Amino acid sequence: MINIFKNHKVRRNFIITLFIIALINVISLVTWYYLRIKPSLNNIENTKETIINEKIAPSYSSYEDLEKNIDSLAQEYDVILNIVDEENNIIKDNQPQENNLEIFSTFTKVDDHLYIINGYFSKRINPVNIILSLISFQIIIVAILIVSTYIFTGHLIITPIEKIINDLRNYKFGKKPVRNEVNNELDVIQNEFVNLVDSLEAEKKEQKRIIASISHDIKTPLTSIIGYSTLMEDNLSNKEMKEYSNKVHEKALHIKDILATFDDYLVNYDKQKINLSVVCIKDLINELNEDYKIELNNKNIEFNITTNCEKAKINIDVLKIKRVFSNIISNSAKFVPEKGIINITILKKNNFIEFTIADNGPGVDEKIIDKLFDPFFTTDPSRKISGLGLSICKEFVEVHKGTIKAFNDNGLAIKFKLPIYNEDKK
Repeated sequence: MINIFKNHKVRRNFIITLFIIALINVISLVTWYYLRIKPSLNNIENTKETIINEKIAPSYSSYEDLEKNIDSLAQEYDVILNIVDEENNIIKDNQPQENNLEIFSTFTKVDDHLYIINGYFSKRINPVNIILSLISFQIIIVAILIVSTYIFTGHLIITPIEKIINDLRNYKFGKKPVRNEVNNELDVIQNEFVNLVDSLEAEKKEQKRIIASISHDIKTPLTSIIGYSTLMEDNLSNKEMKEYSNKVHEKALHIKDILATFDDYLVNYDKQKINLSVVCIKDLINELNEDYKIELNNKNIEFNITTNCEKAKINIDVLKIKRVFSNIISNSAKFVPEKGIINITILKKNNFIEFTIADNGPGVDEKIIDKLFDPFFTTDPSRKISGLGLSICKEFVEVHKGTIKAFNDNGLAIKFKLPIYNEDKK
């Protein structure tokens, strides 16, 4: 319970609830006073003034006239009237109850004898009756509030909630929800649900487009592979066999690129936690050379790595950072000329290790260079799905608390920084 009240919103709502309860009680007390108590007091005061000033004469000719008048007033005003002589002897006793309220005492004469007339309010008035009357009144007030609240919540809360529930159920059958004009929090919830549905619909549309595009892109090279492999079953010369074999290999690599793009799409939506491990720059360079040098040299692409910090270390998710290198290097390899060059420079700059991957390709139009890291952006109009590779690079670098940017420098250069591993702060 104590932990609950540590929450600021819970405390605020609790205080507001107490305030509302206190306010309802004060309003009911004031209302009860003006409806119940004050009219009774006014009635008593008016009865007193009327009887004393208008109905009881200063003197009577006989005691019988006095008694007759007293009986008539008691019946007319629903009061109890007693007569006492000047020696305090009760002459006429109408037996007032213990809880009857005395409202006045006045004098009159019969001949030369003085009489005292005491008046009592005939209805019983005591604290118990007052409290029971107040409780009954508050019960009525609370019942009215409950009914009013039920009607109010039914119109402003229950009905909108039922609408949201129905929209959720109907969406399973393809019926989209409708946006509301914002008048309260439930309208905001409804509109957020509409935004979610719009987002899901856009995602579904994009997924269908990607699947259709991949299916279309794979069919063409796959058809060629089937055709060339069928031809290879015939009696072919060594030259023809080598030519067809190269074509099959080329088309297979094309399919590999298409599937890699789809893999990029899946990775972009896979928010995995990073698995960090400390890596020495020298070891990273050796792995990069093993992964790319021979393959790139076979494609007549020169691959060089230079550094001034072989002994420095970085704390990285190796698979994700190797994916960064893979995406950038593969992108460069597509656009370099026949005798291409891809250079990687690794430098220590303050508390960061700076990686620059530059090629001697045509570069990128300065107008669009800032969009290279946007999802699905591509500079190649022939590609129907692309642009996720560099987007993933940006995401992975930023997960490591680094930065990445692209610029032209006799070709395209991409530079990213990763924090250096400091053993003293581990």
